Amino acid sequence: MRTSTRTFKWIYAGLWALRICFALFGTGYIHPDEHMQNGEVTSGDLMSYHTIRTWEWSPALPVRSIVPAFATTGIPVWFATFFSKKHLTQGVHPLLIFRLERSAFLVTSGLIDYSLTSLVPTPSARRLGLLLLASSYVMNTFQVRPFSNSIEAVLLSLSLLFLCKISSVRTLDKCYFLHLLCITFVTGIFTRPTFLIFGAPIAYQVALRTFTYAGTATRWLRLVVTPLLTAAGVCTAFLVADTLYFRGTLDDLVVTPFNFLVYNFASQNLAEHGLHPRWLHIFVNFPMLFGPWVTWLAVRAIVDSATLSNDKNGKSFEVDVLRPTIIQIIILSLAVLSVQPHQEPRFLVPLLLPVIVLIANTGRLAHVGKAFWVSCSIFNFALAILFGILHQGGVVPSLFHLHSVVADASLITRTNIVYWKTYIPPVHLLGVSERDVSTGLISFSDLAGASQDDFAASLSADYDRTFVVTPMAMRYTLPVAIMGCMELNQSIFPHLDLDHVSESIDAGVLDGLRLGVYTLSRDCVLV
Repeated sequence: MRTSTRTFKWIYAGLWALRICFALFGTGYIHPDEHMQNGEVTSGDLMSYHTIRTWEWSPALPVRSIVPAFATTGIPVWFATFFSKKHLTQGVHPLLIFRLERSAFLVTSGLIDYSLTSLVPTPSARRLGLLLLASSYVMNTFQVRPFSNSIEAVLLSLSLLFLCKISSVRTLDKCYFLHLLCITFVTGIFTRPTFLIFGAPIAYQVALRTFTYAGTATRWLRLVVTPLLTAAGVCTAFLVADTLYFRGTLDDLVVTPFNFLVYNFASQNLAEHGLHPRWLHIFVNFPMLFGPWVTWLAVRAIVDSATLSNDKNGKSFEVDVLRPTIIQIIILSLAVLSVQPHQEPRFLVPLLLPVIVLIANTGRLAHVGKAFWVSCSIFNFALAILFGILHQGGVVPSLFHLHSVVADASLITRTNIVYWKTYIPPVHLLGVSERDVSTGLISFSDLAGASQDDFAASLSADYDRTFVVTPMAMRYTLPVAIMGCMELNQSIFPHLDLDHVSESIDAGVLDGLRLGVYTLSRDCVLV
């Protein structure tokens, strides 16, 4: 498939418009970590909202650095808070917070596109690579959400870009790309220590390139000492920031990457999050993220790498460095991450750009034909709709609805809010203050997958009003006495609940794809 420059620009602009729509309007909910690892924490700190802090932020053993969270969603939230204090009387609406968080990651996703433009030197291959990247549902879902994996993917893309720059410059004595690479590496490790696995082949190639340039060990040490000092300075800044955040003093040092490794090397901890077969990453997660056709092209590129290494085919030196580096990244990350029995698809999100760059630089995208592009488009669009809009898609809009209800209530109206059979709600998008919760004016309960007995016990008559948020299909599973007490206040479409498929099918298409916000009758006696 060959595309003219004008056609490419129109298609690429359309794909970016689609990415913007998914970022700002797609309320699908992929995994709780997209909120709990970022926005839930920054909004709670900066806006004094009531939030739910997960185990990752426990002061006893914090495994997440606060710096990446504040550098991404924290900065726009801070500006919104500062502006609202000066110009707004009712504060910042949670919908604005939601879109600011998404906008921050929408902007950072553009760095992946930018990296590809430098990593694929041939113009025609670059255009096709950009189309393949921009049409990927990973870009429209994972990369525009506040996942730590999304930050890791951006940092890996920049690391490959810096490797390309370092490989192309004639003199390395005053090469600031070495310093940028060191900063990126330290940031990646504090974002997710798994960045070490993805970045190791890049570090090896840079060490090899710098040593070849220096010629002797002494000159090599002189060359790398200042970039390493830069890395040490950035590392110190992270350590100080995390220690002050979690301890309030520098007496007890907090090293979040070390805590992360300690936690994940304990098998009993991983068992709490779910254990998977060790082949899941290779045979399920990788093809599911990138599609079977892209997976096949990546496998062919890896298998043919030995032949291609003997026939440079006019490729530039940077491409010759990139090809083995990317292959090493793919093989090493799949091998090491497959050792751990807890395997989620998002752990492989950073491989998206390396895989596409590898394929684009082989030149095969120009010969795949229309069937490849049509089938890839259908695959990616379907999964973008699934994860970007449908999956648990009613949870976030229900919080916006309840915010408007609670905000309009009297100051003495005591409200109880109960979520049942949904993903954990990102409570910062409800927009209620910690003071209202601590004084008992508002009570919030996330019952997750609790039994019907526990659900019934949470429906207290001690409040002026109680809202129950649950898939409409789950209401039909309740005893008649409880079901009769629940009056529908708002139904939210779409909401696909893949954890209770049989109940959703039994409820029918309309109710099976809706989330209900119910008002509990105070006069009703629950049995």
